[in-house]
Amino acid sequence: MSNTLPSERPAPYTSHWLSSWKEAINSSEAYSSTGSGWNEPVILKFTKPVVNADEEIIPGLWLDLSGGKCLELRYLGEGDEDRAGIILTAEESVWSRLTETREDPLFHLVSGRIRLEKGSMIRLSMQRKAARDLLGCTPQIEATEKKSGVASVPVQTRNASPETNGTKPIAQARKSYSSTSRGLDFDSFPMQLFQKAKRHGIWDPAAIDFTRDREQWKSFSPTEKTVLLHLSSQFLAGEEAVTLDLLPLIQTVAKEGRLEEEMFLTTFLWEEAKHTEFFALFLRDVVVDIPDLETFHGKAYRQLFGTELEKALQRLQTDSSPEAQLCASVTYNMIVEGTLAETGYEAYFRMLTDNDMLPGLREGIGLLKRDESRHIAYGLYLIKRLLDEHPQLKPLLEREAGRLLDMAIDVVDEMFEPYEVMPFGLDKSWYIDYAMNQFRKRMEKLVGQDAKLVPTPPGGCRE
Repeated sequence: MSNTLPSERPAPYTSHWLSSWKEAINSSEAYSSTGSGWNEPVILKFTKPVVNADEEIIPGLWLDLSGGKCLELRYLGEGDEDRAGIILTAEESVWSRLTETREDPLFHLVSGRIRLEKGSMIRLSMQRKAARDLLGCTPQIEATEKKSGVASVPVQTRNASPETNGTKPIAQARKSYSSTSRGLDFDSFPMQLFQKAKRHGIWDPAAIDFTRDREQWKSFSPTEKTVLLHLSSQFLAGEEAVTLDLLPLIQTVAKEGRLEEEMFLTTFLWEEAKHTEFFALFLRDVVVDIPDLETFHGKAYRQLFGTELEKALQRLQTDSSPEAQLCASVTYNMIVEGTLAETGYEAYFRMLTDNDMLPGLREGIGLLKRDESRHIAYGLYLIKRLLDEHPQLKPLLEREAGRLLDMAIDVVDEMFEPYEVMPFGLDKSWYIDYAMNQFRKRMEKLVGQDAKLVPTPPGGCRE
């Protein structure tokens, strides 16, 4: 971010502003490092041309980038679009917001606020840190939320509810039971999921036959075995993490008297425990000589599963506010399950099917995928319910989803990094594209593409 004092800031999009930005880029140690692999011109277009302080009409900006430096930064001109490698289009308010906050542009790209007119989505996802540092070098513009008059989002006191007004609730004897007072709502979405869980979730990991898997395992090369262990270790640890951390969410729902949701969540926890058992059995019965699997858990993986997931869910033990519930579900259902696990299992299942290998592992993952689809569906239901009841939480959802999406992509980068060529046809581009498409579709269902860009409310998910 520019160190220019507020009184010294050039007017946005003037020639002075452009020269200040270019100078800041070329003196930025951060961009020099992250942008070293960006070697093509990029265009940042405005959906509608803007008029700067000099009354010039600006359709967009041209940045010629090479090896961590900016060779040229000017207004978009005729013929530039044919020569640019990447063209990104957004409302001026979106670009202003990104230059102020150093937020990850990937979230706004995936959510549709930034439109990719030309170039590769995969390449952009791999250059997201460079894009953030590049935009972070701009001379600051007055924050978008000040211009739009959007007020900061009010946040409840921890543990507060209309009944307690922030004081510690007093335990009272239960006066009635939902099942006898109002009856079960069999048409509710959680009860529909409960019925599906009873029909499709009853499978025993110990009954899966790994005989052919053991024979095939012996024929794999060392690299192939390493990749299979790498993937399996991440799935196993991830399933263990959610098994350990899910209980506070169930307790929170139960305390609110949401019987139908709690009934479904009992199957949720049981299934996560079964998934943990399944991968442990595969390793025990097929791999046999199991190495130290912890070595496959990199910094980003540990941050997401060991810190973010645990913190978000365990927070519910002392804070059952709508904010805390939203943060827990975004972390767990939107990112851990809905972005990483769903994509990973889909890639793993396709890999096993296309290569006709490890039939026991393939059978279990097919069953597991079906379980996870119910889990994700409930998570989206919970987030939607919270947003309907507390619409002021939409900005919190967007900021946390964007922050955690960046972390999830780091996990993918970390997984592919050790291998020059991934065996079995595993493709990083497919992996990232699938994950981002799933994420985008769900965000559109939850908030659409017209939500306001405002800061994370005080007391948000990172508390």
